[in-house]
Amino acid sequence: MKAFLLDTNALLRFAYHPARLTVRAIAAFEEADSLRYSIVNFREIGLKLSSGGFHDLAIPGDWEKDLVASLFEQGISELAITPRHCRRVQELPFHHKDPFDRMLIAQALVEGLDLIGSDAQFDDYGVRRVW
Repeated sequence: MKAFLLDTNALLRFAYHPARLTVRAIAAFEEADSLRYSIVNFREIGLKLSSGGFHDLAIPGDWEKDLVASLFEQGISELAITPRHCRRVQELPFHHKDPFDRMLIAQALVEGLDLIGSDAQFDDYGVRRVW
């Protein structure tokens, strides 16, 4: 079974700028048996937009409604954050300081999911990554 967790950048590209995905990422989306997003993706989007982030991606003002509807229509389901995920974050070495990415790494490791994302630092944790 091919199951993937989406990094925030991959999620936004998939939803709003699919032409900016790599060939390998597109193939992973098409071949996946299960695609998941984390609520941490939404927290990262809100925080980055509040500080002027995502200069290279146009994101609609009602993204919180639009994105959830789009993900639901595509059959992409939410992966809730559990205490096991939080505990796993505690055990991760500090190769990566970004708290959002650290939670995604922990979730992917605990749930046995591959990750779709461009950040090569995920590889330092043994996460299987596609980009």
